Amino acid sequence: MFDREVTLAPGIRVKHRLPGRLRLSMTLLARFPDGANWLRHQLLALLGVTRVRLRPAIGSVVIEYHPDQTDESTLLTHVAGIDWQQRTESEHEPEYCGGDNLLNAGGLLLAQCLPRRWAALPTLLLTGETLAEGVSSLTRRELNVEVLDALAVGLSVLRGDNRTAMLTQTLLTLGEYMEQETSRHSDALLASLLRPQEHSVWVERAGERHQIRSSALTIGDVMLLGPGDTIPADGKVLRGVGLINQASMTGESVPVRREKGAWLYAGTQVQEGNIAVQADRVGEASSIANIRRFISESLSQQSETQKVTQAMADRRVAITLGVGGAVFALTRDWRRLASVFLVDYACALKLSTPIAFKSIMYRAAQSGLLLKGGRAIEQLAAVDTVVFDKTGTLTHGDMQVTEVVSFDPERAWAERLLAIAASVEEHSNHPLAKAVVASAHHHALPHINHGEVEYVIAHGLLCELDGHRMAIGSRHFLEAHYQVVFSPYEAEISALAQQGCHLLFISLDERLVGMIGLQDNVRAEALEVIAQLRQSGIDRIVLLTGDRVEKAQQLANALAMDECVAECTPESKVDVVQALQQQGRNVLFIGDGVNDAPVLAQADVGLAMNQSTELAQQAADAVLMQDSLHGVVLARELALEAMKLVHSNIALTEWVNSGIMLTAALGGLSPGGSALLHNGTTLAVLLRALAARRTSVTR
Repeated sequence: MFDREVTLAPGIRVKHRLPGRLRLSMTLLARFPDGANWLRHQLLALLGVTRVRLRPAIGSVVIEYHPDQTDESTLLTHVAGIDWQQRTESEHEPEYCGGDNLLNAGGLLLAQCLPRRWAALPTLLLTGETLAEGVSSLTRRELNVEVLDALAVGLSVLRGDNRTAMLTQTLLTLGEYMEQETSRHSDALLASLLRPQEHSVWVERAGERHQIRSSALTIGDVMLLGPGDTIPADGKVLRGVGLINQASMTGESVPVRREKGAWLYAGTQVQEGNIAVQADRVGEASSIANIRRFISESLSQQSETQKVTQAMADRRVAITLGVGGAVFALTRDWRRLASVFLVDYACALKLSTPIAFKSIMYRAAQSGLLLKGGRAIEQLAAVDTVVFDKTGTLTHGDMQVTEVVSFDPERAWAERLLAIAASVEEHSNHPLAKAVVASAHHHALPHINHGEVEYVIAHGLLCELDGHRMAIGSRHFLEAHYQVVFSPYEAEISALAQQGCHLLFISLDERLVGMIGLQDNVRAEALEVIAQLRQSGIDRIVLLTGDRVEKAQQLANALAMDECVAECTPESKVDVVQALQQQGRNVLFIGDGVNDAPVLAQADVGLAMNQSTELAQQAADAVLMQDSLHGVVLARELALEAMKLVHSNIALTEWVNSGIMLTAALGGLSPGGSALLHNGTTLAVLLRALAARRTSVTR
């Protein structure tokens, strides 16, 4: 255990501790106060941390945590390891706690009970911070809500009306506290997705079993997992069969069967079975760590709507001051003036938008979709054009056998032809070979004995079959190297080629005996998803692919797409998106490959599939966590809902606060009543935004 005050690392000291609570002094927080919000997110991401309170001016950090989930030593080690070089900066407002409310309640009681001259001292002490913030804003030539609050409280103090001053101060502090609690709750919701799940795990090392903490896992450890175990690291199944619940990663509650060779993700859970899994990516290299980094970055993203509402809020301060000045010029009523000054549009306008975005982000993550901040949501709602990459996006990335044609039915009828091809192709890792093997397995075809297989790179396979020389590969391979004659079968070959098939040819003793037609394995949901995107307001859908024109056009026609661009390179994909943007279109690009990273970054919104490369996911504004295109529709629907909620909250704030201001200007509200109604309205708007984390509040 640490002593009462201990230096933990340069610039970090433990000032005080209680069970489940630490107070630290951090020099870097005082030095970089604009990094306070970033620091809060880093601390909330730590296992067991439930609440963080910061006072940047004095470098004070208060951390509350669950002692049964983490210990003080582990927590402090993580705090000392935070890399301030990675910080992002944003405005940080003073934080209020329950103690501030108790102090103000005591001051209000004294103002009620003591004579005016005796009550003046506690009133000045308790309102001093509000007055100082207003003066500080004016010296910086800023007209903001702090100026309004200082004027409203200061008018009552100058008039010696301690009761009104303390009532106003109490209501202001209580309102700020409740607003900040709401905002902190929205951050905590997302932070819950950031926290690593620390627990014990059995591993096999050098033939012996050991129980270790999941944080102590190293690459190559063999994890021994059974029913109920959470998988602590990404890796491959070495032995055993398990039923895996992937809901934490994909949002899909139906468990999936995984056996030897299957890849498992950290954070998923073994529901049934016992499996041994080799840890291949641990700690910060795991998929769950990538998700944490994605969400952490998302918390600092600011949308154009947030910037607009902040500017709108600042303009409303000037309007409030102008209305207050006009009211006082006409009535000479100090109470009316103070009541008008207490009507503040800023809090609801500034806070409701980011809270609404965070609520939608939380709901999206729970449904298997990661959204990178308010900007991504805002842009998704504005999209009018969707551009799909083909392989791995509209298709599953593998192919499927659709036709088997025999040119010599007596020697190699269709089923035997497929069985022969699969028996030879199982020695290759080529995607076409895998498709042939999968088709034979699906039809329960027998294995055909054959001689040693020779793999000719980029061409095909050779082997001996029942004393015959067999070749499987492209037309060019068989024609150029073995002089196989294709002319008698041109009609059949042309027919399959026109259907968009990729053709694999088979010869015996340099004589063509058959061909296998394979097509892209188009996602079953693709056509439905495209129709739903059109219903949501998308008026142009484009296909980009490296395939030849005929094959690409066939897929585009089958999926009722508006445009098809074939034979694309990574550079030309960027050119296509830029051309659409120059036409004034807002483009959503959906892709998955490492070569899609440039176009994902170029598009107004880039969305990466769940099996996409890490580089693609880093470049994207949104990432699907489940292997389904339905997440694209979900992203669009949630974005539209978020923007509808934001705009309705802005309208609600404008109308209600304007009504309160008019009533105050006409003398119908005291300063206390004005503060109470304003803060109540603000809190209601924030709670409405927070409620979006569960279900739609706009329908």
